[in-house]
Order: sequence, then structure tokens, then C-alpha cells
Amino acid sequence: MNIVIAGGGTGGHMFPGIAVYEKLKALDEKADVYFIGTERGIENKVKDVYGFRLLTINVTGFSGKNFMNKLKSLKNALYAAKDVNAVYKRLKPDYVLGLGGYISLVPLIVARLRKINCGVMEQNVEQGLSNKILALFGTTVFASFEETKRHIRSGRVITTGNPVREKIFKFAVSESEKEKNFYGDKNLKIFVFGGSQGASSVNKAVLKMLSEMDDSLSRNITIYHQTGLRDAETVKDFYKNNSKIKIGGYEVFPFTDNIEDYYGLSDIVISRAGAGTISELVLLRKPAVLVPYPHAAGNHQEKNALAFSESGCFEIAKDDENLSNELLQKISKIFYNRDLLKSMYNNLKKIEVKDSAAEIAGIILNKDNDKGEKL
Repeated sequence: MNIVIAGGGTGGHMFPGIAVYEKLKALDEKADVYFIGTERGIENKVKDVYGFRLLTINVTGFSGKNFMNKLKSLKNALYAAKDVNAVYKRLKPDYVLGLGGYISLVPLIVARLRKINCGVMEQNVEQGLSNKILALFGTTVFASFEETKRHIRSGRVITTGNPVREKIFKFAVSESEKEKNFYGDKNLKIFVFGGSQGASSVNKAVLKMLSEMDDSLSRNITIYHQTGLRDAETVKDFYKNNSKIKIGGYEVFPFTDNIEDYYGLSDIVISRAGAGTISELVLLRKPAVLVPYPHAAGNHQEKNALAFSESGCFEIAKDDENLSNELLQKISKIFYNRDLLKSMYNNLKKIEVKDSAAEIAGIILNKDNDKGEKL
């Protein structure tokens, strides 16, 4: 069976696709799986790590661009459609899975025109422009949130949840058997990260928060800080050379391939509110302070965060000039009130989670997809 997975660009789109890829190979080792992406996206950086074959096209985004860049985007799409059509003639795929975002738009439209079975993953509560267009073409939508069904007027929608990579899912299965003790250790362990690329505003706010923290608090926290490449040296210098603050412990790194280790070490997370991150937090029952990216298309990160904060799972902090003060208030409240942390954890435990990658892979392979593990 030949399968094409189309999309990428960012970790939020790419890593759920990798999760499905891993499950496809586990369920059918004879399946030939190819990725279509761009040379600029994260897919080109991780292809050797995960061992998948990548075919590249030249496409650019459309939303939020000026008139000339929109014209350029349309021109690139026409050339890309020709390239994708040639790929499909050669590979004869049985199924094409889109990962959402503009990179998956052309490959999915060409697949629909060629009457190839296909579906697209929607990570966010509300659809992006590309997936809205694909739904009009009758493409099956694999939704992360049940609420997404209210925003889709046409096409078939299956609520699968958002797939996470196999090693994170297995880690969650092992951790689910352990009961978290929120009262045995006074030290509060915090994992800070802004996604695969980091987030400068979050990094700056956390450093300012630490500078304004009183000693009784700072001496009893441990920070695991993923900075992204751009801010790595600046953040390292702060922790190493700032003699005015006394932090109980810290570890600083630009990126990690073992994010599950830091989830496991931490009591609470400070992060963006991308759909992939939220899926991992829910799966691992990890309380968090979410800082939605304010310039996300359609404000989708805030909508993602609100879908869970209303259930008492997460706190939300606004990314503005007051972010450091808001983070300090929330971390202080949680440090001195571990019942709040336990309540967030218990609310996360109420959410049923399943092996989303197994469900989507099962549909693609036309296999029984009810056999994935549940937590």
C-alpha cells in the first residue's frame, strides 16, 4: 500500500503526522509511506531522525499576505500542483493524508481531483483557511476537538484527537499508573518552552519573573528551560551570571528530542497553546500555564486554551507587557497552594484520551482501529 502524508512547516503540524507515520509502519511494515513538504519546513530537518522519505514542493502561505505575495502564492500553487500530479502518477498512492496548513492544500486538492482517498488533520478548535477549502471539496476531516464539528458545514468529520509521537504516548501509558504526590516535596519544578522554535516573549517574561521573585520562592523552584536557538545564549547567560537571584536549580537547552523526560520531571508547564502541546499536556495529565501566541491565525491558540481552561485544567496568561507579573502571580499562587495543582491534575484525569494515531492509521489502512490503548 502506498501512502502520502502531506504538510509540515512547524512542529505543530509535523509531529502529529510523524505519530501517524510511526503507527502506519507498526501496523503494516510493508506500507510505503512518503512525505510531501518544503525544504524550509521542520520536515526537512527531522526526516533523517525519523527515517522517512521527503518529496519537496515550493508553496508559500496565503493568509495575512499582501496582494503581490498572494499572487506569488497562487503562482507557486499552480507549479506545485503540476509537480504533485507527476508524483501521484509515479507513486499511485492509495491514500493521501494532509497535516493541515497551506503546505497540505495543493497535495489534497490534487488527490481529490484524481479521486484518491484522502483526509486532513485539523489540530485546532476552529479550522484554518486551507482546511476550510478542503472540507468544501468533501475531504474527510480528522478533528482534535469535538467542538470542531460545529465549525464545519460540509464533509465528513471524525473526532480522533490529535496524535502524539509513539514515545510520548508510551511514556504517558507508563506514567498513568503512577499517582502524583503534590505535597511530598516543597520544591516546585517548572518546565518552560515555547514550541519547537522557542518563544522570545515567553523567555523574556520568565526571566523577568525570576528577577522579581522573592528568595523564599526562587530558592524552592527548579526550572527546565527550553529556549529555542535564537535566545539560547542570552537565557544561559542570565541563569549563569545573575548573582541577584537564587534559583534552587535550573537546566537550559535550545531544543530537546526527549521532551517527555522534562514533562515527567516537572510539576507544572509554562508554554504556548499550540494544539500539539495541549494534546501532550492532556495525555500526560500535566497542569500548565498557557500563553497563547497572540498573532496566531484566527487567534486559534487562545481558542484552544479556552476549550480546556474552562474545565479547570489550565491557567491562561496573556502575552502582553504584563506577562511577567501575571506569570509571577500564577506561579506564586500554585507554589503556596498545592491543592490548586492537584485540582488541575484531577480535572485533566477526567478527560478520556486514546491512541489517536492508531485510530487514524487504522482508517487509512482500513483496519479495525478500536485496538489502540486507552488511558
